[in-house]
Amino acid sequence: MRCNELDTPSLILRKEIFNENLALMRDMALAKGKKLRPHAKTHKCPEIAKRQLQAGNCAGICAAKLSEAEKLVEAGIPSVLITSPIALPAKLDRFARLNATAQELIVVLDSKESAQLAEAAAFASGRKIKALVDIDPDMGRTGVSFEQTPAFASYLASLPHVELLGAQCYAGHLQHIGDATARYGESRRLMEMGAAAFREMRAAFPSCRIFTGTGTGTSAGDLDILELTDIQVGSYCLMDAEYMNACKEAIPFRPALRMLSSVISANHPGMATIDAGTKAIYVTPDAPPVRICGDEILPEWKYDWSFGDEHGRLTFPKNVSVQPGERIELVVSHCDPTINLADRLYVLEGDEIIDVWDISLRGCCQ
Repeated sequence: MRCNELDTPSLILRKEIFNENLALMRDMALAKGKKLRPHAKTHKCPEIAKRQLQAGNCAGICAAKLSEAEKLVEAGIPSVLITSPIALPAKLDRFARLNATAQELIVVLDSKESAQLAEAAAFASGRKIKALVDIDPDMGRTGVSFEQTPAFASYLASLPHVELLGAQCYAGHLQHIGDATARYGESRRLMEMGAAAFREMRAAFPSCRIFTGTGTGTSAGDLDILELTDIQVGSYCLMDAEYMNACKEAIPFRPALRMLSSVISANHPGMATIDAGTKAIYVTPDAPPVRICGDEILPEWKYDWSFGDEHGRLTFPKNVSVQPGERIELVVSHCDPTINLADRLYVLEGDEIIDVWDISLRGCCQ
């Protein structure tokens, strides 16, 4: 099948660009003596996770939720880090089963409640749980403060069924700061504070060998932090309009992920309706999708969601003509939640569909 035979709307992946992105991030990390721990919350696709591992220099794969980790382990991913604390007792049985079956499972902890649940899951599974202290980089989402980190690490080390491996520090709120100097500078300041806390942990507990964090937007600067062992980059392999708009001067990765849509009506000059609305593309008001032809962004073409859930509106110069049935490729606003709307990715080499990858982590939010 060729691309022009594919029904729409559909998510497509340009394989040659995807492979270039994998190699570029791998080599960036290698040059600084670091490893990758790519985040599957971006793509929710075991086939992509496997290809990230195959590209090399990976410490493992990240998942945001227990359900994502379950699917990754089921798909044969050997080492999975869950980057959000698990604190709900209703998850205990699943937590224990996953710890018993995974080749390597690592979790982050930031409270006595989450630690006690991990302790119970470890006891039930008959196997210690590997854990990281989740450090809050002044974001307020999860994690203990820099100042509380050594004391919380001591508490975790005292638990008989928890194996303390180090710390996580992820400043997600910095990834899309438009000014590169401000983005790298603030990330470096916070990550250095995390590194200082990690050094204190490592001095007290020799088992601490992991200091992980950072994202696509701050990775180029954070790679210079001596203590950092691996980076939890996600969007780099696919890319989206958010990153391209906010960080275009500093992001060398190209958009491999596209939404293939079709014009369904074009009865007004300079305007057309396509079949990809909010049920196909996640809404990011300050970074709408952009039309792309090959590698060329067409800035005079504007997309908006004003035509509702099922349809998108394209506006463009009035001297341009489009016809019903014409195919349109869009770089999506935000890759993570857009992928969560689809069942599969169609993998392209040139215009030929060479593979179809299931998005089997779709809907895994528990």
